[in-house]
Amino acid sequence: MAVNRNCSEGGGVIVNNSESILMNYDHVELTFSDVESASDLFKGTKKGSIFLTPYRVIFVTKGKDPMQSFMMPFYLMKDCEIKQPVFGANYIKGSVKAETGGGWEGSTAFKIIFSAGDARS
Repeated sequence: MAVNRNCSEGGGVIVNNSESILMNYDHVELTFSDVESASDLFKGTKKGSIFLTPYRVIFVTKGKDPMQSFMMPFYLMKDCEIKQPVFGANYIKGSVKAETGGGWEGSTAFKIIFSAGDARS
């Protein structure tokens, strides 16, 4: 998992030449809990877009935030669940470990909330 490594200055997403974007969603919220790092990067609710590639999930923040992007390779993610509450937006929750040289250390729990769409696609 890496912080601020996959976004352009204009707010777009950057992927490797061998990758393609399979799908993306706008109007997504990302929150963190149980953060082992004491960094302010993980505080508050992040709003932006999410991109799915064959190898990872990339979140790009909309607006001014110290965390401009957050990348989660599938091999570092665990305990992922899709939740569909009766009252409320669908969301995906799980945990992710930091990638070596990724801009932070430790692990964190995450929650990706699809406030304007469907988490099942």
